[in-house]
Amino acid sequence: MPNNATVIVALLRQPHMERPTEMRSDPFWEFGSFGLTGCHKTNLMHPKKVHELAGARIAFVQGGKAGFKLVCATPPVTPTAYADRSQISWDATTMPLRYEVAPVIISPEGYSDVPQIVEIFENVRRNGWMGRFASKFRTRRIPLPDKCGQQLLRVWRKRLDQAVPSDFARSYTEALPYNPPKTDCDRQGTFDKLLAQAMAI
Repeated sequence: MPNNATVIVALLRQPHMERPTEMRSDPFWEFGSFGLTGCHKTNLMHPKKVHELAGARIAFVQGGKAGFKLVCATPPVTPTAYADRSQISWDATTMPLRYEVAPVIISPEGYSDVPQIVEIFENVRRNGWMGRFASKFRTRRIPLPDKCGQQLLRVWRKRLDQAVPSDFARSYTEALPYNPPKTDCDRQGTFDKLLAQAMAI
């Protein structure tokens, strides 16, 4: 079972602008919840494997034009498996960082605030640093090597220590690289509906 130092990357996709109903509601940062929309249910959040995440810390990495950025590193999570999806929950004391000010995991030019993570994907046969990272972590559920995970958490703690209130997302959309076509203005209602659906199956 993972311990508190275990770090697993969850790669968050960018909003699909061609989908008018796209809201990108999940993760529900305010409620410390991820997975109820069915995100990653075939890999990281697979209902038959999600129990393996118990006690792990999830590094939520958001992609965008400025690179892949670490918008949140959760406290240890608690998994719950439902019939057709899974959920991880954590003690949510703050919102994530805004995408613009979050630590850089990898920039288009190859810069990283967490150099040890680059060693994991630098030799992947894909064009560009962004493509290499996405190829390696899109479906990965293996924890980061201990030293890499520790470095990531140190970077995260240092960034939080330096943060001012305006660095944190006031709305979930500020953790995204750009606004989705539709904004979820009823976060509590959406969350309650998805949880009820998951529990009903």
